[in-house]
Amino acid sequence: MTDNYEITNPQNFVAGTVGAPGARIFYLQAHDESLVLTLKVEKDQVQSLASHLAEMLEDNNNPVSTVSATEMIEPPNAVWTVGALAIGPGEEPEQIVVVAQELPDQEESEPSQAHIQISLGQAKAFVDHALFLIEYGRDFGRQNGHKPIGE
Repeated sequence: MTDNYEITNPQNFVAGTVGAPGARIFYLQAHDESLVLTLKVEKDQVQSLASHLAEMLEDNNNPVSTVSATEMIEPPNAVWTVGALAIGPGEEPEQIVVVAQELPDQEESEPSQAHIQISLGQAKAFVDHALFLIEYGRDFGRQNGHKPIGE
């Protein structure tokens, strides 16, 4: 069964995690008045989405004011796992469309899709929050052979 979603004016668009660094599960979540859409993603997908959104924001010549992004609504009950992400300009000049496509379970089924239209301010808030999440999980000291004080 194909579960397609269209969110045209989300109140929030955010990446979130569950679990300890090194064993976290990443999610994308968008919600409006009637729907909370949660999708399971890979860390690299969040990083790539943030990077591409940042590029689109840099290409924009107009100043963008950041909106506040709230934390993910928990517990995150993902409707499906994302296999592919794409972005593009929205119908309105200050919009970006994020398209998520399901990682298909079977060869015969048509993968589900979600189209989420976000503002440039929401894109900026997503980038800032997503990059924080990604960096939060890294322990640069241990990667470079350092140990915390007391070990």
